[in-house]
Amino acid sequence: MTGKLPLFPTLPNTTIVPQDEKLFIPYLNRLYEDIANTVNFKDNNFYQMAITNTPTPIVNIPNFGAFIICVSGTNSGLPTITASLCKADMGASGSIAVLGSQAGTVAPFAAATLTITSSATNFLIHHSVANTTGNFNLRVIGTQNG
Repeated sequence: MTGKLPLFPTLPNTTIVPQDEKLFIPYLNRLYEDIANTVNFKDNNFYQMAITNTPTPIVNIPNFGAFIICVSGTNSGLPTITASLCKADMGASGSIAVLGSQAGTVAPFAAATLTITSSATNFLIHHSVANTTGNFNLRVIGTQNG
C-alpha cells in the first residue's frame, strides 16, 4: 500500500487497525486466521449413524466426560431419545439419565425404542427391532472432544 492509509469509519471504535504500512499485511493475515478458526471450529449441528439392535459404541463420544445426546431418525416415524451421559473414568461404566424418548410410529419401527447403555470403555446405543438397521441423526453437546 502506498500513500496515507484510509480511515475506517464503519468499524467499531474497539477495532485496532495498524496505521503502519509494514504491519497492515500481518494484521490482515491474523484477521483471516481468526475468521478461519471461528468458521472451522463451529459447532456441527449433527451427524449420522446407522443403528441396529446390537449395542454399538456411539461414534464421536470420548470414553469419559459429560454429554447431552439427542437422537432421531433421518426420516419421520423412527424412535427418538434425548439423554444425559456421564462417565468420570475412562475405565469404568458411566451413568445414563433419559431426559425424554418416543417410540417409532412406522413399520418396521412401529413401537420400537432406542436404548443407550454404558460399558467400561464406551457409551453404546441400539434399537429394539431385530435384524433391522436404521439411519439416525445424532447431536452431542459435551465436555470432551470426540
